[in-house]
Amino acid sequence: AEHGTVDKTGFIIFAGSPDGVMDEFHNPYAYNLFRLDTQGGHVTERITGHVLSGIEFPSINTSIDQITYNISSNFDPTLTPDGNILVSSVQANGSRAGGKGRVMLCVDNWDGAYPRPIYGNCDEEIGGASCKSQAKITFGDRKLVYVESPYMNWGVGQLAAVSWDAPYNKTYEKLSKDEGGLYRSPYPLPDDRMLVSYAERGDFGIYWFDCKNGRAGELVHNDPEWNGHQPAPIYIKYKPRWINTFTAGKNFGVTTVTYQPFDQVKVEGYPHSWATWICFDTTLTDLPVGPYPHQRTKATKQGGAKAVRIVEGTQCVEPDASKFRAGAGSHLIGGARSSSNSGTAFQQRRIIGYQYVEDDGSVVTSQTADTPYYIQNLDERGMAVQTALAWAYLRPYHGRICSGCHDGSYRGRAFQNQHAKALYNWWYDDR
Repeated sequence: AEHGTVDKTGFIIFAGSPDGVMDEFHNPYAYNLFRLDTQGGHVTERITGHVLSGIEFPSINTSIDQITYNISSNFDPTLTPDGNILVSSVQANGSRAGGKGRVMLCVDNWDGAYPRPIYGNCDEEIGGASCKSQAKITFGDRKLVYVESPYMNWGVGQLAAVSWDAPYNKTYEKLSKDEGGLYRSPYPLPDDRMLVSYAERGDFGIYWFDCKNGRAGELVHNDPEWNGHQPAPIYIKYKPRWINTFTAGKNFGVTTVTYQPFDQVKVEGYPHSWATWICFDTTLTDLPVGPYPHQRTKATKQGGAKAVRIVEGTQCVEPDASKFRAGAGSHLIGGARSSSNSGTAFQQRRIIGYQYVEDDGSVVTSQTADTPYYIQNLDERGMAVQTALAWAYLRPYHGRICSGCHDGSYRGRAFQNQHAKALYNWWYDDR
């Protein structure tokens, strides 16, 4: 279609995995989210004022851009009422959760610029290492409903929920009470009813969920020759509010979260470009001191963290599938469960670099975008005091803000708009 002739065509967000890849659990896939522009970049142009696209397919007037960069998998995207993308994200960096990994629910902008964990990323949260998938948000009471499965790669299980506005343990509830059957594909409707796919044995059908009694209620449709999944009623849906992370302009303007105009950052260009992140206080944390990888090695105050180490994760891609078999790298340090591609796990790492931490705990730096990474806080001896175990990434020309190292309260300077030395020196240092 000609630009401007189709006024209701939007993006298509989908999950895809490259060939020849292996994730940390020996699975032959590693999904990430992609954004498909159905009008060759012009949908983006209407929203942002410019064409910003990824891989071009001019023969079908389409462009595709990868918007998340997780070494594990991001899957089951769905649209939230406020215009975000809700997604299940596997987090399995190193020995996270005793080597079992976690599946958290998180939201992201339509361009992948600002992923935020919602529920399931922390040890104390109910559900443990169970899979959390197919999440949806109800309309009236704004619950985050999802399928809670006993195993990481299951797509069926029981229905659970937390409050969308307060996604904490105190709002967690198990919705389905009949443990004999299995659920998938919850679909809330504006009238507070909810469709589900349910099977007591192996034949899945479509049912109305009986919220009062916590079980599959009235049958909608069940063909004994087929499994019924993913009901999607046709009704007038809400119009999402696009969360625009750009401002229009000849030089792309200034992003909403980075601190440098683009005309001051001369880079190679999309997608091999740079982005910025800032932490207002690397010592602000709610994690205890302890022996486990996600805990601190010692307590630190402002001035105790001297630098951060930024570590890149690279996807494990191997054309020869036989090298992926368990035990192929048993002669290496990883032992019998390692592959010949990596001595310890199906992921590889390398150091991007280091950045100085100010004496008030703040740090800011720029680095390559579209690159999975995590950071470590270092003390005066260069030893890691705390290690982030969630994969992060930046989109080109964008920025990320954090208030501290695993601290979700509003006490931090990032939320109070208070002064941070790193931000001040970023602008005014003449060196």
